[in-house]
Amino acid sequence: MTTVAPSEETAETPHSTEQQGELHWDYVGDALDVLTAGLAPYVENQLKSVFGEQWMRQARSSFRRPREQNGSSRQDEFVWDAHSTLTVMWDQWNAVFRQHLGHYERSLVSELREFRNRWAHQRQLNFDDTYRVLDSIERLLSAIGVDNEARMIYERKQELLEREFSDKINERQMRAHNNRNKWWTVGVYVVCCAAIVMQMMLAWSSSGYLIAGFVVLVFIYLIYQRLQYEPVVYGPRECRKCFRIIYTPDCPYCGRKRRGEDSK
Repeated sequence: MTTVAPSEETAETPHSTEQQGELHWDYVGDALDVLTAGLAPYVENQLKSVFGEQWMRQARSSFRRPREQNGSSRQDEFVWDAHSTLTVMWDQWNAVFRQHLGHYERSLVSELREFRNRWAHQRQLNFDDTYRVLDSIERLLSAIGVDNEARMIYERKQELLEREFSDKINERQMRAHNNRNKWWTVGVYVVCCAAIVMQMMLAWSSSGYLIAGFVVLVFIYLIYQRLQYEPVVYGPRECRKCFRIIYTPDCPYCGRKRRGEDSK
């Protein structure tokens, strides 16, 4: 009897207050769940084809200490999660998997083991790390012919790229739009100021110079304030994914919703 365990049982939720780090942590955790769902049946079938009924015993021998295997201690049950799947695949490579996979796939397994350990110990994962994990998982799943799970990871990669770069693109567009509006506003101020001053000088002769000077100073102050204005890039706004009002660069609701759907 075998069981596929979700990755969140292997590590606790990070306590970091940085939304971006938590988002990347969620992406890696979800991807490890997809990896387990696609890779564990393949690993088990390959072990059975080589060791027959002794496959579970051979799989357990890949763990140097009994506590390294997460899950039930029953002899008739083997729990698959990202840790156990990658560990067994790495340890049994020469005996089982080298006939079907090459050095490139072995390097992917090694890399994913390292990133999985970093994820489980709540170490910092940036955008580059997260994208590399997803890309390596997609490549490994494609190599063993698990197309559905590989497609899921591909879609997560595209979503990650969209989240990473859409806000940056929007920020540049907002700043460019603000700069265009800024100079249009300055031009309107200058024209209005010139028109008012000329009207005062023509209507009030010499007595209008003081008032005209005051008007010029007011418009200079308004122009200065307009040039100093910077647009608010982040603030209360509607998330493009879940349509909720958020106050941070990354939506905290989307990550929670995605994790809840995958755990069902």
